[in-house]
Amino acid sequence: NAIEFADHNFGNENERNYIMQVVCQGTVASDPRIRVQSFTCLHEIAANYYGQLPPYMQEIFNLTVKAIRGDEEEVALQAIEFWSTLCDYELELEEEGEDAEETNHGFIKAATPHLVPVLLEQLTKQEEGQEADESTWNAAMSAGTCLGLMARVAGNEVVPVVMPFVTTNISKNGSPDDWRWREAATFAFGSVMEGPSPSNLVPLVQQALPFLLQAMRDPHPYVRDTTAWTVGRAFEFLHDTGNPDLPPLVTQDSLPPIVQVLKEGLKDEIHIAKRVCDAIGMLAAGFASTSSTTSPLSPFFKEIATELLAMAQRADPGAYGSGGAPQIHAYEAINELVRAAAADTLDVVGHLLPVFLNDIAKTFAMPASSVEQRERQAEMQGLLCGVVQTLCARLAKEDSGRAALLSYADGVMEALLRVMGCAGQAGGGGGGGAASVHEEAMQAVGTVAIGVGRQFSKYLPAFYPYLKAGLMNHQEWQVCLTTVGVLTDVVDAVAEDFGPYCDEVMGLLVHNLGSNEVHRSIKPQILSTFGDLALTLGANFDKYVDAVSRLLQQAMQLSVAQAAAAGGDADAADYNNELRTGILEAYSGLFQGLPAGSAGAKLKADIPLIVDFASSIAQDADYDDLVVRAMVSLLGDMATTTPGVGGLLASRRGQDWEKLVAWVHEGDGAGGELDWAVNAISGAVSAAS
Repeated sequence: NAIEFADHNFGNENERNYIMQVVCQGTVASDPRIRVQSFTCLHEIAANYYGQLPPYMQEIFNLTVKAIRGDEEEVALQAIEFWSTLCDYELELEEEGEDAEETNHGFIKAATPHLVPVLLEQLTKQEEGQEADESTWNAAMSAGTCLGLMARVAGNEVVPVVMPFVTTNISKNGSPDDWRWREAATFAFGSVMEGPSPSNLVPLVQQALPFLLQAMRDPHPYVRDTTAWTVGRAFEFLHDTGNPDLPPLVTQDSLPPIVQVLKEGLKDEIHIAKRVCDAIGMLAAGFASTSSTTSPLSPFFKEIATELLAMAQRADPGAYGSGGAPQIHAYEAINELVRAAAADTLDVVGHLLPVFLNDIAKTFAMPASSVEQRERQAEMQGLLCGVVQTLCARLAKEDSGRAALLSYADGVMEALLRVMGCAGQAGGGGGGGAASVHEEAMQAVGTVAIGVGRQFSKYLPAFYPYLKAGLMNHQEWQVCLTTVGVLTDVVDAVAEDFGPYCDEVMGLLVHNLGSNEVHRSIKPQILSTFGDLALTLGANFDKYVDAVSRLLQQAMQLSVAQAAAAGGDADAADYNNELRTGILEAYSGLFQGLPAGSAGAKLKADIPLIVDFASSIAQDADYDDLVVRAMVSLLGDMATTTPGVGGLLASRRGQDWEKLVAWVHEGDGAGGELDWAVNAISGAVSAAS
């Protein structure tokens, strides 16, 4: 526990050598408790002093391998953890790339041919009957986890070491105990799905797919459980690789047997059925990028959805202690299925809505007298609202779907408002369950508003109290943040019909901006919302412009001060970029939304401040892509909507704001997304010069 404070000691070679000697000696002490703590020290040293490890790695390798192969399980677990810690560290260094502050010594790649066989041996040390318990942690689980991390670091180099073990053992069936080898081989195969290149893995998985489908019917539940997990991993990482040169993992010929086996798996023991739900979700997600009119999955859509609904109704006494209720897995699979639904299955998607509305209605009869009961009810309502949102979002994308959504909209809104009312009664604003279900229901309302458009106006009187309560809910800031986003969706849908509520809503938003009780993450979103409201309400937003302008000027001053004070604080820089984006999106909405001439008159004092703000952003050492693009887009809006902007920019030539325009122009080239803004700015400057 003191290792992270031993920086000075590890910087001194003699002291470091002494510490390492004592720790390494401890790994072979006679008392297993000392061995456990010594290996724990080693992985803490790996996490804190990676750069100091090279002289000691050969000895550490020998000690860890000896412990993994022959020591008590508690000791072996800590020895494996040393290598998992190294994997995590080298993955971080890889992600940081050239920005990494220290050298990647490549310990994992160097150890791969020697360490992977040792880990594979551990995979056969399963504890029978514990496959259903997701909290189980033993040598087999630890070794498999480490193998998965090594595959992500070493990539293709891990495949030739693992595959002989897989091919030798995946069908082994000479004695009753051979299930251990079949499960271990399948676990090893699933562990290397992420890391090696798809071009390396897809042919291997295609070859193995018949064996895997057959293994889904293995007599041993442990094998079926791990096979379902492996199939899901294969779909997750290899089904939609985005590489047109690679043959598809799932073909027209292989899809029917895959669907058949997965449907059967949904009726298996509950822990296996949950894994199968996850695999179905991954299978569906892989088809999301196919043609929107039809999909290879379309012929099977209805039967898969029906089986998933049946799975969701299954009882699981241990659901809340192990891996979540069956509904969580079944509904997430339905969500993926619906997101990937092609146009020719929208009638089935539409018919799912009343099924889930009926399920929401049933939740109001659930017992809710104790805290635990209320949390279960809230979890159920949250899951169901999430599916309803997914269904509405998919229907809203197509004309034929929108017609179905309109026909069910009254029932959907009635159910969602009732859920929000229930959440309000349960917590009054308290309780994590009540907050999260309120958030799910609120997001679903936003999706309905996008889908039904102007017809949402009839729901405003009933919905507005919940919108107002959400904006005032400072305790559960995620609910407040979600409500701000939904406000934009609603105003966009109903336009000027929102007029009667606008004064009070603007008052609440302005209050939230100035309040120290409101979480800071909400404030950039509120600024952005001002722009959305101005864009939608147009001239009706005129009366708020002076107040909004003052707030935006204050926000710009705050942002410039934060940039100066941030130093190297990455979190402070990230928040400042959120703040900048909110400011810039607000101004863009004002310049685009207000009537011609009105923006120039009302925001005359803001225009030079915005140009100064652009120059301050240009002084960043590293440009944030979103911020720079939002700034150039705003300058383009100003140049196209407001006379005199070209003259101001021409008088400021040679200042730093020009760097942002040049950066976008060089990055995008001709015909880029912001070409219009670059041309508008240069045109306005040329005309004024």
